[in-house]
Amino acid sequence: MAKTFEDLISKKTQGSFKIYLGYAAGVGKTYEMLQEGHRLKKRGLDVVIGYVEPHARPETTALTEGLEQIPVKMLSAGGSTFPEMDLDAILKRAPKIVLIDELAHTNFTGSKNEKRFEDVLQLLENKINVISTLNVQHLESVADRVTQATSAPVQERIPDVILGRADQIVLVDVTMEELRERLRAGKIYDKVKAEHAMGKFFTYENLSFLREIALREVAGDQVRKIEAQGLLKQKAADIAEEAVMVAMSSHPTDAEILLRKATRMAAQLSTHCYAVYIQKNAESATKIDATLQRKLQNNLKLAKTLGAEVITLRAENIHEALVTFAANHRVKHAIFGKSRRSPLMGGINTR
Repeated sequence: MAKTFEDLISKKTQGSFKIYLGYAAGVGKTYEMLQEGHRLKKRGLDVVIGYVEPHARPETTALTEGLEQIPVKMLSAGGSTFPEMDLDAILKRAPKIVLIDELAHTNFTGSKNEKRFEDVLQLLENKINVISTLNVQHLESVADRVTQATSAPVQERIPDVILGRADQIVLVDVTMEELRERLRAGKIYDKVKAEHAMGKFFTYENLSFLREIALREVAGDQVRKIEAQGLLKQKAADIAEEAVMVAMSSHPTDAEILLRKATRMAAQLSTHCYAVYIQKNAESATKIDATLQRKLQNNLKLAKTLGAEVITLRAENIHEALVTFAANHRVKHAIFGKSRRSPLMGGINTR
């Protein structure tokens, strides 16, 4: 089992990927990433900064000194200019390791890719190793829950499968008291913004909620990594018999909510999630209403994005098909929404 990032990059044919994950702004993700950059440079590795978000935090800014920085690309619109990471310049420079802040960032119009994580994937394909940062609320599967719980819309989102692509995930964790003290001291935002944030996003209730999600995400990742390396005689899902299934209807109403709930449950249990659609003859592509067909396909695409395995089965008896699938795939948790076509299943927990 690889213990260091150096172990990983010496064994991979594609670039290795490491993420510093936090539960809120200010926990120290960028600081930790830059510190590792200096450690790796001291060991003789070619490390550059691809992009660091300028948060005007003196301790973090000081750590950028002594590391080569790839100049940002300035993009203009409406009389204003915006700095963006220069993907082509990094590819041309071809460093051994590149440090890239804010993985969930949406690139400005005119960039090569829409999202920064797409830039990262391109770098990995070109055998460039990447260390990046991410806050847990930006994961697609939890973004809506965070918005609902904190009343703070999550605009930047990233597919959960990108987190699954990481070879290492390191939780950057500080106590809620320490984080709020950093906020009060003006180390995260300026004093005016910090005062507002204390009573809004940075409440103990919100921070506790986000911290729990981050801890569970990292714990689940550790189980998956151990399992993937064959260090368990059985897969965690087989041992626990806790697989999750969400039944997809051809008349979707709250499918997005159900999918996010199912994939989060599976992640917390470190088990498999199946999105199962039973297609009757009357629901073939040539017979189903075009609007419903588009909705169904969009939901199945979302299921893949969230990390679920999409299963399409053809059967006339939906109840029987779902029960058979559940029995054969160790499904203990089945999730259904409100639909005139969704059956109830006996013998399986429904949520």
